[in-house]
Formats: sequence, structure tokens, C-alpha cells
Amino acid sequence: MEFKNLLFIASFALVPLVQAQTSYQVGATTVYVDTLIDNLSVPWEIKVEEDTHLWVTEREGLVSRVDLITGVKDTVLDLTSDVHTVGESGLLGLALHPNFPAIAEVFMVYTYGPEDNQGYFKERLVKYTFDGTDLIDPDTLIENIMAWSNHDGSRLHFLPDNTLLMSTGECSQSQLSQDSNSLSGKYLRLNTDGSIPSDNPIPGSYVYSMGHRNSQGICALPNGKVVISEHGPSTDDELTVLESGKNYGWPLIHGFCDETFEDTPCATGLYQEPIHTWTPTIATSDLVFYENAGFPEWNNRLLMVTLNGQRVVAMELDALTTSVVDEDQYFQGIFGRLRDIAVGPNKEIYIATNSGSHPIIRLTPSSPLGITELQDETSLIVPNPAEIYIHLASDNRAEQVTILDLNGKTVMDLKQVEAGEQIDISRLAPGTYSVEVKFAGVDRIQRQKLMK
Repeated sequence: MEFKNLLFIASFALVPLVQAQTSYQVGATTVYVDTLIDNLSVPWEIKVEEDTHLWVTEREGLVSRVDLITGVKDTVLDLTSDVHTVGESGLLGLALHPNFPAIAEVFMVYTYGPEDNQGYFKERLVKYTFDGTDLIDPDTLIENIMAWSNHDGSRLHFLPDNTLLMSTGECSQSQLSQDSNSLSGKYLRLNTDGSIPSDNPIPGSYVYSMGHRNSQGICALPNGKVVISEHGPSTDDELTVLESGKNYGWPLIHGFCDETFEDTPCATGLYQEPIHTWTPTIATSDLVFYENAGFPEWNNRLLMVTLNGQRVVAMELDALTTSVVDEDQYFQGIFGRLRDIAVGPNKEIYIATNSGSHPIIRLTPSSPLGITELQDETSLIVPNPAEIYIHLASDNRAEQVTILDLNGKTVMDLKQVEAGEQIDISRLAPGTYSVEVKFAGVDRIQRQKLMK
């Protein structure tokens, strides 16, 4: 395996957090970084809803939808009076129903009190309905899961059969990971009504897999396999293929079977090894599989964000998903602790940070197509200047029309725009913009200045 620790040339001096747009060179690709929203209280989960919004959980107990164009945040649920937040606990994982918004169900995990005399409390999984404005009608699916100030999980992920996976930590009580009667240190699987699937590996149990320490990353690969990231102690952060009924060895095995103390449990053949590890640990967090031919350095790679490591890790897996064959590390220490990652409708990447003002940053790769800058005398859109509406000057349909502000931030993005179709720009502030148009059958983007 080839390992590279990459350096970047930025257009501005590096600062701890992004405020205005900055550009970085990743190989031959220019990546523009700006802030979608900041001043959050430890954003933990981010999920993209279609082409419009980013759902965000904040650990203190707020659930919000953030407009992907304007960055405006609408709080749809306030659980601050219900959530028990201490250390790493609080409002954690969130998932939208796979058929959202047709089935407007939202699932989330949070910890709640009171604490017992040893400092332990509880964790629950709840389903809500989104009415277009607020989350209503809470339905508790699982509760009374052991919780503590750390090692509480909890990522949520839907499988193709619409059953839901939930990771749980072992609350720093490592023996619970090997206790099949405990829900701690596991991946759990349930139906969306909270019932136990009939084909779970242990009849009548939510337990899908066991032997986990504290998994905070999960995603599906194009081949259908599910991979997870797992926090190790001081060695052996893990990347693992998740399978039903498997035991992943914690605390008997740390990473691969390569230490003397692991000889006896490894010899039984009962435990599943990871496909990759990191020593010293980098505090692995969430994962996405990224596909974008216009960003070849990250195309068909697994992207993982890290906390203590403060970096994005891009990994190429072998064809059988048995090993990492190439690994690159990006942005180390530039944006602070990185908690979650999501891919937007135009292959832009959103990252929830847990440092400073806790911004959610957006990484936008430059277009793989060349751009033709049109001169003022050439009309791409009319009228120009405009106040309320513009439309294409050409008689051809556009595959995509994008309007950007002076910082290069996308403020409008439309697909399949017909000739003569009115584009409403009334909500844009007066000023100067760039309009980029990709016409059907044309291999270049055309761009022109727009005055409003």
C-alpha cells in the first residue's frame, strides 16, 4: 500500500477555520472551501435532503434543516430539555427514511438522564414525523440502552431492505461488547416500527453484530457491502466490513491478530478482523463513498473524517473489499476536529467540524469541463442587468444553470432549463454575479457576468 501525506497550496494564508472562500490544490483539481453555516453547538450528524437542505443535529439537543443555497437554519426540533449532555453524550445520530419525503420519518438517537450513582444514564432511539415545518409525534423505538460520558456510538444507517442499523458504544465497560444480552458495544438492527426483524442473527434480539468498542462511521459501497470505522484505544483504529452475526473481537482483539495476547482468541476463528488499522489512533469518524469523475483524486474512494487526526482520509479499496490499497490524507490540522461528512447534489462535500465556532464547511471541486468566459457583447442570459427574471438567450436547452456570488459560492443551481424558461432571481441581493451554463451536447461551460 502506498501512503502519502499531502500538502496544499492555498489562495489565502491558512487559518484555523474557514470564513471566506479559500482554494486548495488537490493534485490537478482545484477545491474551493467556504462555510455553509457556523456558530453551532457541536454539530454531530449531517444528512443531505434531496437537492435542497442539510439536516443537522447539535449535541446539546437541536435538530435543524439548513438551506444549501442561503445557509439559513430552521430549527425543527428542540430537545435541549430532554437531552442529557456530558462529555461526548447528547443528541447524536440521525437518519432520514430512505423514501423521504414521501415517507416523512426521521430517526435520531440521544442520551437522557438521570445519572445513577456511578455516573451512568440511558440512550434511546426515537422516530419523528416531519410535517414540513417541525418534527412531531415522537415514537420511542428502543430505550434504556446504557450510556455514559463517552463511548455511546451512535451512527444510523439504512440497509437496502429498509431495516435500520444503529451503533452503540460500550460505555468504557469493555466486557459489555461480548455480552449478547447487552445492547452496548453492538450494531443493532430493527424495523422502522421498532420491531425486531425475523432474520436477525439472534432470534428475538436487536443485536446484529457484537464485539464493538465505539463505531462512529458507516456507509455502503457500490458493491453493496457496508463498511464501518471504529475507535481504538491508543492503537488500532479500525476500518471493517460489517456483516450480520459477526463478532469483531473487542476487547479480546485490538485490530489485526498480531499481538501475543491475542493468540488464544484469534486461534478460535470466532472473530472478524478489520481490513485496515491506524496506529497511533486518529479518532476515526464518519464515512462516505465518493463518485465524481471530475475529481479524479477522490473518485471511487472512501472518504473518512477524523477527530484527533483532524484530516480527511481518502482510501482506495481492492476489488474484494479485503484491504486498503492506497491511502491519502488531506487538510491535516487546517479545519480542526472533523465529525461528519456528506455529499451534496452537485458532488460538493459538506464536513461538520467540532472546533472553534463549529462551522459546517463546503468543499466544491472545480468543474472537470473547461470554462469559456463570454465577453460583454455576447448574450448568454437576458435581460442583463435584471431585477426579477432572466432566461437563456439561446434557443437550446441547458443541462445546468448555476449562479455564483463574488466569493464563488453557489447561490442558485438549476437543472434542465428550457429555452425561454423564466429563472426567478428576485430573492438574490442586488450585486454582481456569475452565471455558468452547460448546454446539452456542448463539452464546455459558458460563463457571463450578471448584474442585479
